[in-house]
Amino acid sequence: MTKPKRIFVSNRLPFSINSKTGDLKRGSGGLVSALLGVHLDQPFYWLGFETEGEVAQQLAQKSDQANPHLRLHPVVLEKRLYDSYYDKFCNDVLWPLFHYEGQHVFFHRENWNAYIQANRLMADEILKIAVDGDTVWIHDFHFLLLPEMLKQTNPNLKIGLFLHTPFPSSEIFRQLPVREDILRGMILADLVGFHEHSYLRHFTISLTTRLGIDSTFFKAEIDDHTLHLGVYPISIDNEGLRQRSVSPRVLELSEKFQQKIKSPFLILGVDRLDYSKGLELKLKGFRKLLQKYSELRGQVSLLQVAVPTRTKVPAYIRLKREIDQLVGTINGEFGQLGYTPVNYIFNSITENELLALYRRADCVLITSKRDGMNLVAMEYAVSQDLEDPGMIVLSEFAGASSLLVNSIMINPWDEDSVADALNSAYHMPMEERREKLQMTQEMLSKYSATQWAHSFLKDLDAAGDEPRRRPTLRISPKTSESQPKILDQIGKAKKCILVLDYDGTIVSLQKRPELAVVTKQAIQMLDKLQKHFTIYVLSGRDQKFLDAQFPNCSFHLAAEHGAFYKEPGGEWRSRVSSDIQSWYPEVQRVMEDYAERVPLSLVETKAAALVWHFRLSPVEFASFQARKLDDELQVGLANLPVVVTTGSKIVEAKAVECNKGSFVRWLLESESPEHLVIGIGDDRTDEDIFRILGDRGITIKVGNENTVAQYRLNSQEDVLPFLQEISKIRESSRE
Repeated sequence: MTKPKRIFVSNRLPFSINSKTGDLKRGSGGLVSALLGVHLDQPFYWLGFETEGEVAQQLAQKSDQANPHLRLHPVVLEKRLYDSYYDKFCNDVLWPLFHYEGQHVFFHRENWNAYIQANRLMADEILKIAVDGDTVWIHDFHFLLLPEMLKQTNPNLKIGLFLHTPFPSSEIFRQLPVREDILRGMILADLVGFHEHSYLRHFTISLTTRLGIDSTFFKAEIDDHTLHLGVYPISIDNEGLRQRSVSPRVLELSEKFQQKIKSPFLILGVDRLDYSKGLELKLKGFRKLLQKYSELRGQVSLLQVAVPTRTKVPAYIRLKREIDQLVGTINGEFGQLGYTPVNYIFNSITENELLALYRRADCVLITSKRDGMNLVAMEYAVSQDLEDPGMIVLSEFAGASSLLVNSIMINPWDEDSVADALNSAYHMPMEERREKLQMTQEMLSKYSATQWAHSFLKDLDAAGDEPRRRPTLRISPKTSESQPKILDQIGKAKKCILVLDYDGTIVSLQKRPELAVVTKQAIQMLDKLQKHFTIYVLSGRDQKFLDAQFPNCSFHLAAEHGAFYKEPGGEWRSRVSSDIQSWYPEVQRVMEDYAERVPLSLVETKAAALVWHFRLSPVEFASFQARKLDDELQVGLANLPVVVTTGSKIVEAKAVECNKGSFVRWLLESESPEHLVIGIGDDRTDEDIFRILGDRGITIKVGNENTVAQYRLNSQEDVLPFLQEISKIRESSRE
């Protein structure tokens, strides 16, 4: 039986054509090593763009020169369209925005349209070769719309997306004019991976604030689709690089550099000349070192290799001019006869030269402002000789900082921090350097680029193999005409427990909370239901309000999302054990500030929760402020026993015990598995009920918002007629 295919997708293919020999030329970089190192015993495809038809044809014909199973699939994209998609949207919008360089973002709608067109063309090519069950692994920000495009045509593909750049904070991401389009494109992947936990956290916050999609840290439920999320820090070809670093040619070059570069302590920088790499910060930090530690003048020097990139773009031209000026200033201020503080190379170098420089350098300095990972630090560590090890001085804003914990960490904007770190590296005792490097090398030896790829693909396979959740079925009050399965369950159940939300379920939503008063008809309906159902009214309202609506009621009440409850005829009891005062006063102050800022909004105070309501407020302005408030509270309360949620025109902060799912779980513990629980609600907080009940009961969403519920009623007006219908079914089954 033929195994499902693997299909890799990246902006460019891993091979090009050697213009002199006509042979395949393998590209550099961790991604190529990682994916070509995956052991595949079936044909696998790699798709990428090519702007020249003749070159594309040659690449396709010569695939087997690289790997007998590899099928290179060039997708020809007309040069003008490629420039708009790649240079003017990917590089002029997504790249700077994702690296927190908003001043370099230049958004034009025609380039966004080119991005859509390029993604569509790639999707069409993939769909020509992909069949049900095949795996498509999409790489990087060039194809953020692909998951949605592919799933719309073939939902049975397994789709993974890995972002090799940072994902910015929600405050930065919302500057993007097409932010919702980008997120909607991504969320239909089965697995989205990131280098670092902070990138994942930023993504999940953006899902909530932009699309209203709640998630756990590693999963989001979107209708009948499950989006899995994960952290997979990429690595390098450790063993291959280690062997190449001790090859005769590299050792010869290293010895040559040792003789030629006379500096007693050589600091090495290797970066693309890109504004995200912080080269100007590196030079300023090095200058501070020479100013602050005058005894190191003549003892330390910096060799900076700046690899040219986008040399015709004005921002990069200005950056090069600034770097040139800084190099000249430092050398002019501190240079002496026989001593040049900064040696600057604006050119590419060969891999052998790079490895030889790694072995020669006493320290590598990385000052990235933002960096998805940064493999230079890893390559330097693997290339080092334990007998005479160098040190890594690493920006805390590089993704590699979460892995290379034995490096000296710096804030690159703090010149004193950079200077002090370099001084520490210079004076660090040999044994301490050996110990740090040995631990780093051991860690990297256990986690190669190929293992990174295997790890992602393994999780993608598992995510794709999950049974898809049943779609939400629409039902009507006349259940007997539409969904007899519900009737069978209700009629046959030994005992039925009915868990009802209040606002939007028992009563219709009102512009002001105090106007949502239970009707006489609803009271009569609940009284009638009690003959055949055990009823729980589970509401976000407080105890006082529920007592006023249901005086002397003979069914169960649960207030503030289940934090407080009482049995028929009993007294209110608390389920709260956490410290409410650790967060309550601060949240109240913040919410009251927003209430003053947003016209017609107000703060509702409860015993274990605070709610900011904005139902009467100007829609767009209030919705924007709600997202800001939610984001502010999510970050500020991260380590406190409080949960922040957004609902229908509200932002709520509540004690951790204020959770409808938690209450239903507690309820189920006291009920027999034979008892049927029916949960009905309209709000996001009711999704917690639906998730806990799962297949144990019947879950019904009121309204048209996304839900994990099994069934759906069109509106609140359908609720009472539906309850009347199931009451009749229950009554007839007891006769």
